[in-house]
Amino acid sequence: MKNFISLLLKNLLRPAGIIGLVIALAIPFLIYLGPNVGHKDTIRILDLNLPLPLFMVQLVTGIALFVSLNKDFREWLKGILPEKPIALAALISAIAIAVFAGTQIEARHRVQSDESVFMSVAQNMYLNHQSGTCNQGEFENGMLNCTNKSNSFKTKGLAFLYTLGMPLLGNDLHWIFKGELLMLPLTFLLMFLAIVAWTRQPLLAFFAALLMALQPTVLFQFRAMSVEPLYIFLSALSLLVFRWAFDRNTVRHWALLALTLAFFAQTRQETVFCLLSFILFALPKMLDKKDFKAPVFFVLLSLFSVPALLTISYFQGFGFQGGEFSAHGHFFEDLVNNWKVMTKPLNDKGELVNPFLTYFNWLFLAGLLYLIYRAVMDFRKGNKFYLEVLVFLALYHIQTYMILENVSGDFGIEINQRYSLVMIPSMAFLAALPVAHLIEYFGTDSKTKKQTSAVLVLGLLFTLLFAGWTFHYKPDFNRNVMYNRNHLTTEEQEIWKWLNEQQPTNKLFIYGRPWHFIAYGVSAYHYDKVRQMNDGKIKELLDKYNGEVYYIRGLDCWDSQTYHKKAVEHRIATTCDVFEREMDLEGVKNVLITNNYWVQIAKFNGRKNYDPTNIIQVSEPTRGVVVRGNDNATLTTGDSAAINPSGSPLLLNFKLKEQRGAPKNWALRIVHDKVLLKDTTFVPGEYNILVSYDKLQPGYNTFRYIVLDGNKVLAQVNKTFFNEGNGVKKLTDLQPESHKQEWGNMGMNRSIEGKPLTINGQVFENGIATHAASETVYGIAGTFKDFHAGVGLDDESLCSEGVSVQVLGDGNVLAETPVFKAGSLHTLTANIEGVQKLTLKTTAKGSIDCSHVDFVNPVLIP
Repeated sequence: MKNFISLLLKNLLRPAGIIGLVIALAIPFLIYLGPNVGHKDTIRILDLNLPLPLFMVQLVTGIALFVSLNKDFREWLKGILPEKPIALAALISAIAIAVFAGTQIEARHRVQSDESVFMSVAQNMYLNHQSGTCNQGEFENGMLNCTNKSNSFKTKGLAFLYTLGMPLLGNDLHWIFKGELLMLPLTFLLMFLAIVAWTRQPLLAFFAALLMALQPTVLFQFRAMSVEPLYIFLSALSLLVFRWAFDRNTVRHWALLALTLAFFAQTRQETVFCLLSFILFALPKMLDKKDFKAPVFFVLLSLFSVPALLTISYFQGFGFQGGEFSAHGHFFEDLVNNWKVMTKPLNDKGELVNPFLTYFNWLFLAGLLYLIYRAVMDFRKGNKFYLEVLVFLALYHIQTYMILENVSGDFGIEINQRYSLVMIPSMAFLAALPVAHLIEYFGTDSKTKKQTSAVLVLGLLFTLLFAGWTFHYKPDFNRNVMYNRNHLTTEEQEIWKWLNEQQPTNKLFIYGRPWHFIAYGVSAYHYDKVRQMNDGKIKELLDKYNGEVYYIRGLDCWDSQTYHKKAVEHRIATTCDVFEREMDLEGVKNVLITNNYWVQIAKFNGRKNYDPTNIIQVSEPTRGVVVRGNDNATLTTGDSAAINPSGSPLLLNFKLKEQRGAPKNWALRIVHDKVLLKDTTFVPGEYNILVSYDKLQPGYNTFRYIVLDGNKVLAQVNKTFFNEGNGVKKLTDLQPESHKQEWGNMGMNRSIEGKPLTINGQVFENGIATHAASETVYGIAGTFKDFHAGVGLDDESLCSEGVSVQVLGDGNVLAETPVFKAGSLHTLTANIEGVQKLTLKTTAKGSIDCSHVDFVNPVLIP
């Protein structure tokens, strides 16, 4: 060993080797040092402008090298190809799995923000020759006017590939879905060939590639636009080229491997850490004599890894997690959590709710133990192959540690489950080891040492078993069950579904994440950008797009608890509220997303010339004695029953405020429950309206003050007055005799989560909140005749599959609602004359999730 190391050093430490090594080490050292010695801006500029030319040189050089080695590659490939039956089986399996994925799994984003960043970088790279993210801007005359750009913390390799396809396929990047699907069978075959080349075990190679491709998370990512499929593809390609270079051992072969590994490093920042495994195992071959193999390899690898190195350097110390969670220091915690998620992927209905298969993980563990056993036993016999495999895998997965430690690779968060693709090829190889070796053991004649037909039978049996197990989850794949809880991807699907229904005109969108639209070649600005525009600029924008400018209130605008504390999320609810208050918006489309919020699309008509919060001010309705009986009447408050036995009227007091530039055709409408009290022209001033006692309903009376511009509601204020006459009783003043509900605790004048009672945007001060299924019983001793209440699902949780509500009197159904979902308020009226026990019952349709039922303004009338 000492002589061997001495020989390697002797062949390296010579002028060419030293120069090559110094250059190769100096490049990453200087790049990483830059921000720490006052040159962060230099790194920023290089990160924006250097990747594209380097990628182009890398591509041209790689093609030239491969063309010059084409004949050699064909000859080498012939030497490693297995027998036709297993090669044909690999080809058929690769195609069959791709067909299954293409027909049974919806093409859509799975990690919306990350995937759209790659696409936005591609747009900027193609049209502006810069590798930063275009966060917002406009497409004009085939150019992208990027008004806000930033350095992308994502590596640039995937964006470069998109850029290569755009001249032919266009910059509406929906075509990428087909491209990633096409990569699936190619990845299968590359992995198969790479393992065959290194192990000369075709059966092992076949089952490793098969197990890899059959994992649900792999299939789903190959139907998305994620970088992880490219990662698997390039990892297999790198292993194949590595073996080719290892066997041929020439400068050109090692140079081609350096270019391949350098591009492999452009998939994820952590990928650079796995290059150490390739370098260490390549050294003995590259340094077997004094030539230029090693220096050329090192310099090319270092030079063309510069795009990834620039990204790592610029973002060093960047807080990727955000929020309350610190990513570092949770490696073992994440490891344990991930194992639980991967081995228990089913819910209580037997549905696959996480994209993993239990058997695969246990088979991987068995394979790992088997590899360790073989490594030890074979090493004792002088065979180091399995020990070398074990060491290579250990070095290769330093990157896995970096992922779990530095970016919180907790698979409990759906968007993090894609990280498993970094591990799955190796897991599949280990899982295939015991399977392939068992088949060969039972299918080999002990005397002749030749394989029998049992190998074919057992191989086919295991293939059908593994494939069948994946394919039998077809209904879950069709329902996209693994990702239907991902709010942002669902939001994007709904937006594009609506957009595809519209006329194909030039449009501009105002959105919290405008790069999502830029990614597809559609103009978009952030809310803040539009708010900063003056009226003239806004008019110019509306004219340019012929009024086709749309505002979208999406996930970021909602303050609900819709995210995991370890996920990168940012809420700008206040920003959206201010925008909606200041801007003239005309609702177009509302879509309920999977939980806690709507995506709302509105046509943008410019800035309001009035303040909707200050158009009308309304006082609380007041009872008392009339002093003057006209529109400016006033009341002296007091015990109206004592002063005026016939019942004093109700005074409604409100002020209409002058608005700068307000049009003359505004109107005021006042409605008492469903009765129109006033419909008049809007004239600034202070007014009083008297409502006679006999017009008041027993119990709750709601007065709505509505300011309109034509049919458009500019402002609305609701006020409620409780008429206590004749012994009317608020239900909330009684204590229930009994109450039970499926989840949480009853809320009194507050929601289940302790918030104001809110149904379809309307807030109520009085009511009870329950969680279906629930049953609340009141003892009313036959003293009331009627029961009235409004009922609906609270806006705090919108994902209920639906509920129904019943009012029962002494066990008999007196009134009921149909099954309803969020966004609607229903009225319950029941005759309860003679009823001793009044029961309010809620029933969930299907899952009880999110079934927060509010009974608002419930009243008992004698």
